[in-house]
Amino acid sequence: MDKKNTILDRVIIFADYLNISLRSFSLSIGASPGYLHRLQSAKSNIGGDFIEKIIQLYPQLNSTWLVTGEGTMLKGSSLVQEPGQTYGKTDYFKEALLNYLEDQDVKNKLRETIADPNDLLPEE
Repeated sequence: MDKKNTILDRVIIFADYLNISLRSFSLSIGASPGYLHRLQSAKSNIGGDFIEKIIQLYPQLNSTWLVTGEGTMLKGSSLVQEPGQTYGKTDYFKEALLNYLEDQDVKNKLRETIADPNDLLPEE
């Protein structure tokens, strides 16, 4: 696989490797649903705060590869995996979501939401 020029290019490759949409990947890092698509359209690059979030949420990702394009995409691998192929049975999107749910503010909001089951049902 050819080395891509920008961090955004490598993020897109990684999301493809995980077999998740750019929308889902954007949400997993706490960005708006269209964040990565907008950056791609504007030929812009991803912000440092989101790079940090990606590195935290996806520990299998080689941060050196993400930032510089050098080395392999995954930590501990000798070859860069081809995008679009899922190896093993790890659900990385689920892992990212569970990490997100560890945030105390998110937990509190979920507790508030489910405290009254009637809030979840539309009024008739």
